[in-house]
Amino acid sequence: MRTINRVGLLALALPAWIATAGDDARVGLTLARELSAGGQPAAAGLEYRRLALATDTPDERGVFYWMAGYEYLRARRFDQADRMLAQAEDATSGLEKEVYLLRAENSRARNRLNEAIYYLEGLTARLPPDDPARELAAKRLSAARLELRDLNGARTALRELPEPPEQGLAAISEYETGRDKNPVTGGLLGLIPGLGYAYSGEYANAARSLIMNALCIWGIVEFADREQWAGVAVVGFAGVTFYSGSIYGGADAAVRHNRRRLDRCVFAVEGRASFAPDPELLPTLSLRFTF
Repeated sequence: MRTINRVGLLALALPAWIATAGDDARVGLTLARELSAGGQPAAAGLEYRRLALATDTPDERGVFYWMAGYEYLRARRFDQADRMLAQAEDATSGLEKEVYLLRAENSRARNRLNEAIYYLEGLTARLPPDDPARELAAKRLSAARLELRDLNGARTALRELPEPPEQGLAAISEYETGRDKNPVTGGLLGLIPGLGYAYSGEYANAARSLIMNALCIWGIVEFADREQWAGVAVVGFAGVTFYSGSIYGGADAAVRHNRRRLDRCVFAVEGRASFAPDPELLPTLSLRFTF
């Protein structure tokens, strides 16, 4: 695993900010850091937004709005994250790379893959080859294209890196040669209890489905022999439930199989690539990239 630090905007402004910031700003920044570290990203986002509103320096305002957007994204408040990033862009033009990175993350988290691709392509086209943000953007771009089943686009994104990752390219080729399961076939096979699950490789679920359906049939027969019709009704209702579950479960198992297959490929392409700001350096925006 590689971790790379990149210092962004305001690297020279930190001493001046410490010297001139008021007690309220220092307290607010400390509170925002503590809320973020304590697992309260929405509250941290609100504090960073207050810091942005309190400063008169456009660059500082942009950094704090970006941090607010980052925390709102962590809290899965996607609309608020978008608004904070728009404010960051309005405040300063020096955060284009950082804003594009976060907009891509926000769009992908909302499953707006074409939106994410737009931002990621912008980054890969503009950033120099040795910038870790470009490597991360290329891997994110490849993963987004994979999720759209654009395998050639996924390959192209990786091959444009200075050192194309062989593991990711091999995973794409393996995914291409593999086969998805058909949910309709899984559902039809589910007419025979357990067979739909077995079709998608879920053998434990197949065994459970077969056993539960068999027990229900046995229970219905036993209650009917004793003319205990209430028992027949209760067990019969359970039997219908388990039998219909076998059909729907067979279809769902095929969908899950296909998702797992894709997720394995996406993970092989992306690995644990990520970025995060260093809040201790604020109002200097420094991003740590991990691969």
